[in-house]
Amino acid sequence: MKRIMFDGCAGWLHEAAGGKTGVVLCAPQLHEAMWAHRGMRHLADDLAAAGVPVLRFDYYGTGDSAGEGGEPDFLPRAVQNVVAAAEQLRALAGVQRLVLGGWRFGATLAVLAAEAMAARNHGPSALVLMAPVINGRGYLRELRALTAFYEPGQSPDAASSSQPPQPSQPPQAASPADDGMEVLSYRLSAEAVREIGALRLDRRPGCPAPNVLLLDDAPGSMSAVAALKRHYEQAGAQVDVREFFDSRLMMKSPEISAVPESAWRGVVQWVAPDALPSDRPVPLAIDADAGTSEVDGVIEHSVWIDGGQQFGVLCEPMGSQDAPPRAVVIFPNTGGSHHVGDGRAFVLLSRALARRGFAALRLDVSSLGDSPGAAREMAVPRAYAPRPRADVSAAVDWVRARGYSHIVMAGVCSGAYLSFQAALANPHVTGVVMANALKFLWRDEDDAAEHSGETTLRDYLFAARNARNWQRLMRGDIPVGQVAAAIGRRLGRMFARPSAVPDDLQADPEPDYAREAMHRLSRRGVQLDLLYGVEDAGLALAGRCFGEAFHALQDLPGIGAHRCAQLDHAMILAPSRDTFLSFLMQNLRRQQTVAEPTAEVATQSSSVVPAMRAAG
Repeated sequence: MKRIMFDGCAGWLHEAAGGKTGVVLCAPQLHEAMWAHRGMRHLADDLAAAGVPVLRFDYYGTGDSAGEGGEPDFLPRAVQNVVAAAEQLRALAGVQRLVLGGWRFGATLAVLAAEAMAARNHGPSALVLMAPVINGRGYLRELRALTAFYEPGQSPDAASSSQPPQPSQPPQAASPADDGMEVLSYRLSAEAVREIGALRLDRRPGCPAPNVLLLDDAPGSMSAVAALKRHYEQAGAQVDVREFFDSRLMMKSPEISAVPESAWRGVVQWVAPDALPSDRPVPLAIDADAGTSEVDGVIEHSVWIDGGQQFGVLCEPMGSQDAPPRAVVIFPNTGGSHHVGDGRAFVLLSRALARRGFAALRLDVSSLGDSPGAAREMAVPRAYAPRPRADVSAAVDWVRARGYSHIVMAGVCSGAYLSFQAALANPHVTGVVMANALKFLWRDEDDAAEHSGETTLRDYLFAARNARNWQRLMRGDIPVGQVAAAIGRRLGRMFARPSAVPDDLQADPEPDYAREAMHRLSRRGVQLDLLYGVEDAGLALAGRCFGEAFHALQDLPGIGAHRCAQLDHAMILAPSRDTFLSFLMQNLRRQQTVAEPTAEVATQSSSVVPAMRAAG
């Protein structure tokens, strides 16, 4: 895999020696890009293993690419990004036959880009359209329904449940078109909403490629894919349609999304019919010099860590070559998400820190994201396993070797756990900012509980990612107690659940462990901020460990505990990122001065519920 930058886009070239056919993979948009990252990355690996070079990338304003997101010209710019990606693949891999492929709205963008290329007599040889969005208005209705449906206790894959959804609030329409649209914290501009709503692939003239593979996620007499097949065949294209029920494996939160293995084998076979089947691991050629780029007023380095086992993006201030920063913040993965973070939070935070003079590392542990050995499936216990803990500690050693003297771990949910454990394991960690931790200690009993069918950490992760309720709470549209009651009813059982061990062995070691760990970090001089949203279910754990008002932490120098009104669980909303950034800045400055927070940070913190502090 080789990291490349083009047209403001961050991309990956999956090289394959001698391949004459190449594929540009077009990601879906919004939250689906995060959900589908694992599947799309491994499809690229599989194609490369069959001798087909692949380029996959983030559109402008998404992922690691430049831009803030929600730009008015998203649709035409994304189409131009696909065209530029095709040019890059032709130039870098020397392919003679080009295939554009995509999943969901990525398939739609592949069609639009193919039309633009065909108009210049340089169109692709084939299209691979996987569960394509054919009707733009229907797609917007689906997004609105998802936004209304994604309530506490509901999960992205709840549609497969035998029970009908029971939203805790009546569904509400999305924002009016003149205000754009927000879907699970991702923004669509008003112009993008209008342009998407006008799309109908089955009514566009002709077919922009002579060969088309259609994967139908809803086959039947009413299938929109079947209608598109007829439309393209009437235009003279050769069209192959296959069922794609396993598309649902990617329509899930990254904690449990998986690769649709059978479908991917079919895609590889269709694109490269002469490739020999192989069960061997995909050979991954890692580019030792992954590259440096200027983006959004900062410098970003794509880096390989721990002997090439982990990928990361090191973000530094402009001019850092002459005056390197002394402090760096490390963001480990949250759950199964890759290094950009939910709602692109870690990209936005790291660039904000760099513009304030600090470095930041967005990290993929060895089993996630764009790291070479990333797993093809995920389960919650893997986020808490010994290997990712060791990975994060290795990343600490790596930044220390680059000369950083102040190293702050900054994690959310499972990333908070990894940050906490890294601080305990590695003496080079000088600060920790951990948001909405659900565990301080992970044991074999926790693994068993996650597979028992009971209400578990996984259930909470689904509910806590409900961006819409957090937005309404922050605006004051609903009282805090209303959200608290909904979350508490559905999820409080998990924290009160007795472990699946005999009664005489049920003593919970986590509170004693957590308190002793905080004492150790305080004695070592680590500056630690423990953050929770005002009604985050993780507060139940914190109460068991430190007392309802964090009394056990009050006399520990350097240790602070804070309840924040502007903090959703996954930190995907802008006010939450602002709150997190203010505490990061406070922590960094405290390390340099070992004094009270500056007036600026104190002012920023005044908007939250009064913090229960135990600051030194």
